[in-house]
Amino acid sequence: MDRKVSIQIRNDETDVLKILTNYATKQGSKNPEKLYLVYTKLVYKTLNIESGLRGQFNSHQLSIIATIEILIAQTVIELIKENIQYKKIYQIVKQKLQSFVGLISVKEIYSTDIELYNIKLAS
Repeated sequence: MDRKVSIQIRNDETDVLKILTNYATKQGSKNPEKLYLVYTKLVYKTLNIESGLRGQFNSHQLSIIATIEILIAQTVIELIKENIQYKKIYQIVKQKLQSFVGLISVKEIYSTDIELYNIKLAS
């Protein structure tokens, strides 16, 4: 995955988050514009990576971030359709992301230790 594709996926996610901010406003949220930051931080916290490094990630790392952003967007839209309260949406999204990350070894994916990639197969 190249950086341009990951940018487009991020833009798609922010379009969904815009819908969520309108939805949260109608439910009485005092600071719905903060939802962009809240969900961005959730991605980085879930993956245990520092923000601001996206331009330095390789294609594999970008694809994992993109997958998470797609998962967020799809889940948010599904839950809005079900009329779930916006705070509950966040909790459900967070649980889904944690389940997803449990399926992959994030520590190895984001490690700079080149030795992790020297896999020796038994003969």
